[in-house]
Amino acid sequence: MEKIPSYFYVGSKEIRTRVHKEYEGYKISQIEDIQRWIENTNQAVVNEHLIATFVINEQAELLISDRHSEHVMCAGGQAVLSAGEITFSFEKEKIVVSEISNQSTGYCPKPSSWEIVEIVLNKLEIEHPNAFTSAFEFRYCVVCETKNLVKEEVYECIVCGSDLDLEWNIHKMKPN
Repeated sequence: MEKIPSYFYVGSKEIRTRVHKEYEGYKISQIEDIQRWIENTNQAVVNEHLIATFVINEQAELLISDRHSEHVMCAGGQAVLSAGEITFSFEKEKIVVSEISNQSTGYCPKPSSWEIVEIVLNKLEIEHPNAFTSAFEFRYCVVCETKNLVKEEVYECIVCGSDLDLEWNIHKMKPN
């Protein structure tokens, strides 16, 4: 297997300064860890669903934290192999992943980062979709130096109107 690319943090510097080890995400080594995390952090399961922030760290481990937390905090400030939101559903006494995305404006992972997410979820033996249920494309505008979320395959900067690269180019941004 070829080396899976890492994504460095490209979000707000103010958020990055608030990263502390004690806020790092909860490592999920087995399905039972999800239930422990829910109980230990008093998460609210609504209508048999729970949405969380997730990252796959560079050790190919799943870390989760409260949905309202930043990915960089979940990752302890480190680079990641993927990041996004994950929805756990509770079906007949079992936990499954019902929805998952690469929605992280702090790391802007490619939709192809699904490959490592799937490997990690398979290792955990948790039922999951066969791809991101919502996959986002991010691009960096080299003209005005802003990050863009591509919508409806329109590769145009929302700030200055310049054409955006067709290929993922977030690596051109300076790490924060």
